Amino acid sequence: MSGEQKKVYRRIFISFIACIIITLMVTSTILYVNFENIATEQVYRADNKNLLQTKNEVSKMTDTVKALSSQIYSDYAVSKLLYYVNPNIYDVIFAQQQLDNYRASLPFIESIYVYNAKSNQFYISSNSIRNGIQPTSELDDEGIFDIFNRFKDYMPFEPIPRAYNVGALEKTQVTSYTYLCYSIINDNDQLNTAVVVNISASWLSQHVKQSGNDGNGESTFIMNKDGILYSRGGPQPMLTDLSGTGYIRKIMNDVDSSSYFIDSVDGVKSLVSYTSPDASGWRYVHIIPYDEINHDISVMRYRTLYITLGILLLGLLVSFISSNTIYRPMDKFFRRFKVLEAERRSHLQILKQEFLRNTILGRETNVADAMQQKLNYFGSKLRVEERSVLLLLKMDRYSECLERYKDGIALNKYAIMNICAEIASAVCEAEATDMGEDNIAILLNERPSDLTFDRESLTDLLKQMQVAVENHLKQTVSFTASPVKSSMDQCVELYRQLLEASSHRLFEGHSSILFSDDVMSLKSKMYVFPAHKEKQLVDSLMTGNAQEAKAVYCDIVSETSEYPFTVIQLVLSHVTLTINNVFNTLKKNNALLATPDFDTTRISLNHVETIGQINEAFHKLFDDIGKMLEEKRSNKHEDLVKKIHEIIERDYANPNLSLNTIADELSLSPVYLSRLYKQLSANALSDVIGELRMNKAKELLLRPEYTIAEIAERIGFTNSSYFYRLFKKSNGITPNDFRRTK
Repeated sequence: MSGEQKKVYRRIFISFIACIIITLMVTSTILYVNFENIATEQVYRADNKNLLQTKNEVSKMTDTVKALSSQIYSDYAVSKLLYYVNPNIYDVIFAQQQLDNYRASLPFIESIYVYNAKSNQFYISSNSIRNGIQPTSELDDEGIFDIFNRFKDYMPFEPIPRAYNVGALEKTQVTSYTYLCYSIINDNDQLNTAVVVNISASWLSQHVKQSGNDGNGESTFIMNKDGILYSRGGPQPMLTDLSGTGYIRKIMNDVDSSSYFIDSVDGVKSLVSYTSPDASGWRYVHIIPYDEINHDISVMRYRTLYITLGILLLGLLVSFISSNTIYRPMDKFFRRFKVLEAERRSHLQILKQEFLRNTILGRETNVADAMQQKLNYFGSKLRVEERSVLLLLKMDRYSECLERYKDGIALNKYAIMNICAEIASAVCEAEATDMGEDNIAILLNERPSDLTFDRESLTDLLKQMQVAVENHLKQTVSFTASPVKSSMDQCVELYRQLLEASSHRLFEGHSSILFSDDVMSLKSKMYVFPAHKEKQLVDSLMTGNAQEAKAVYCDIVSETSEYPFTVIQLVLSHVTLTINNVFNTLKKNNALLATPDFDTTRISLNHVETIGQINEAFHKLFDDIGKMLEEKRSNKHEDLVKKIHEIIERDYANPNLSLNTIADELSLSPVYLSRLYKQLSANALSDVIGELRMNKAKELLLRPEYTIAEIAERIGFTNSSYFYRLFKKSNGITPNDFRRTK
């Protein structure tokens, strides 16, 4: 080893040692100064986690009891106990079994009471008191009446902690949490029915760590916002009032948050951790003597110092050994790093995709030799001089795919490319590349021993790809195939033609298979817009015949499938302009009061994939126009009938009142008026006039000051004998007989 190398190694060694010593000294100092606070914070986090777990358990218990109380209250069998004064004994037995089943389903339930105020009886299922029916005068749990008398003081389903005595002879004290579900239907706001669920306090104690009896002063308990113990707190029994103690007041003053502090608890310096109030206003508190924390901190402090010293010595040894040999692994590391960097830049798959995309788009040279060299470099099996076909795959319902996959759409397209390439590779050579948006290009090379690129074989292959994509990815795709070319460099020039031909999916629909030479041959056909059908469409819309309008529109649009794609664009624009003119005409004639809602974006070819989406928008528009015109005609007919009735009411006394006079006044044909009125009212106009005159005659016959002849004249009859005959025919009696009977 040369002197220069030793000098370098010495510098490395000294640098390592200095770094290690400085690091350990700074680390040890920081640990020494801050470890106590860190440990306290960690103890609090552990305490808080345990308290939150207890809080969640109690919350789950409360939610479970709420659901159970509601279920019991709505149980068909139990409802007979709640509402029947004297239920059938079999109903009672069945309901009691239901209560026992409810209680047995949840281990923390102490007892369930069902109270019926009408019968003054409790139906009880319990672990600690008598089961069955208990009158209010003999109830073991006398404390429940205190809750009943003050039920308005409690929120619905609020857990009520209490201690009560049970037992007929020997009284046993039970502590529990009571949940009350009730109804009030009397005038004096007293309970009518109630379901009471008592939760065993001992069950909750299993989730609240009780370590106050082990002599180290550590304890966990639950308190309410007023400082009342809602569980055992070390030696303190439940419901003890601790609001006068200093550390409890600190917790009460911190109304909403979870935190911790260090204070004296029963003369012992302790860490007090507490949670924020839960939905019932309960708070969970854990107390641990500070000496317990300090003991562990002291042990860890010395242990850290010993470990630090050991690391320092070990570091010196390792530094001494590694300083002599470090240059070799470092040199290997840098050389390996350069290799990895070169591999990253030369990632063949990414470069191959980029090359294929640029070639298809015409950004790369299409000289056969240059293309083949690059394909060989990328490991592709495509051969430029072999017969080839270029496929354009379009993802159907692309907007839905974007919504479903979002940022993962590139991965979805990669899966489609792999599936199609794998299917094709069984019969030919294939490479696929992402062309952006919903387009994927697939290059196929014919293998002499396998698939021949005739239309039938190619169609079968494309159908296999469609089925595989749908089975694996639950989505459909459409294909457009180029003509078969003798070499791949000729084939890639057809991409723009494929893009144009793929637009014809609009007529073929999703999962279609198109051949670009078929579509491009349509360019030679001349299209003439069917003006006579346009006139039929206008006439149908003007008369509100939606079905005829739909049929004519479909004829116009369906014919465009036999022409270049630009034709459908022009036809849709022309039809839209025609419909707008119809709108304006109808509004000008007051046939439409408002323009129907027509979303023009739904007929834009940039936003649709199939002609059905466009047809749906137009069909809805035609239905809206027909409905508006029908409503307008209906209102017009109602006005006509009303006007006719007004004329009859006004001129019934006129002997000349008839269908002809009414038609003349309304400027309508008598025949048309007669037919229209009968359609609208189901009555003949002459019958309506005669009926009104007979009704007026009856009114006048009740007035003795008018003679029969005067009455006939007043209601429009010039001949009293004719009125006499007509009245008898209409009413079955003569006018004189009618007057006498009344």
